[in-house]
Amino acid sequence: MKKTIFLVVFLNIFLNGYNQIISGTILDKETNNPITYATIYFEGTSIASLTDAQGNFKLDIRQTSTMPLTISALGYYSLNVNDYLSEKHLVVHMVPKVFELKEVSVAAKGNPGLRKRNLEIFKREFLGRTKNAKKCEIVNADDIKFINSVNNDTLKAYSRNPLIINNKSLGYRITYYLDKFEYIKSQSINQLIGDFLFNNDTTSFLDDQMVELRRNYAYFGSKMHFFRALWQKDLKSEGFIVKNGDNELTESELIRYQVSLDPNNAKKYVYYSNHLPAILTISYEPAQAESSMDILHNNIYFNQNGYFQGHNIIWQGEMALTGIADLLPYDFKPTCDVKQLYISKLGAPLNRNK
Repeated sequence: MKKTIFLVVFLNIFLNGYNQIISGTILDKETNNPITYATIYFEGTSIASLTDAQGNFKLDIRQTSTMPLTISALGYYSLNVNDYLSEKHLVVHMVPKVFELKEVSVAAKGNPGLRKRNLEIFKREFLGRTKNAKKCEIVNADDIKFINSVNNDTLKAYSRNPLIINNKSLGYRITYYLDKFEYIKSQSINQLIGDFLFNNDTTSFLDDQMVELRRNYAYFGSKMHFFRALWQKDLKSEGFIVKNGDNELTESELIRYQVSLDPNNAKKYVYYSNHLPAILTISYEPAQAESSMDILHNNIYFNQNGYFQGHNIIWQGEMALTGIADLLPYDFKPTCDVKQLYISKLGAPLNRNK
């Protein structure tokens, strides 16, 4: 009897461990050929794998099974896979960026002065307008190609290679797979679509003891902080107030739940109303900072780590100042509170652009 119980327990442990490893094959959608050196990862983490010569991969998903799986490869659009747990072996087809690359090859012949101005705009909108942005370096900025509209009001940027960003302020190196960048000057609005991976080597730039404080400083009042507080239904205790006009909204008015038999795999969505787009104001009281979240579509997925699918949100105000330079890994945990930041050398939180 004891041997039987031991065998059952062993099999359960073995099967649970096995289910935490997923495998798959990445193929070109047009040719069906395997894609080598494609990166399979969870956005905003350092958990990643590369495909081999046959396009095959394996990846441990123990810590991130509630997040979409992201796949990126040189010369292809990145894509997200949500139902990877239901497949024994994933087969994913990627779409090449053929037409953009042809267009860019012609547009790249512009004059150096125009390119310099375009790069300045791109860095401002991509990295952000904070103090952290000033200490960020795009290592392979020469890979970025620009296209200006005829009336010079719209700027588009492309890169065949992933962008490598050294963040000397927060001590991170980020690989960013840029799928789309479009900036409309007359409206001061940009659309940024891409996925990012934190490399394992995050200690190269830890040159002083202020890095930890800067990371905390970047966290409090951030989008990540907001969505974590929303998940926990702790908006007010975390310092956030969300309003529609003069009416303060509760978490139950902002969240829609997806029914799930597995309580550990519950999913939540930002769900506002049938009257869209909706503009909600977000106040972060500890710093007297105000932002707005323009919701273009309902059912925006987010999770407990602060991850959210942001393509259908336009940010304005304080949160719009932040960019890639203020990103933190989704496993980041603050090591102090807001009051401690006030008495630190950094000063009041969220005066990020000063």
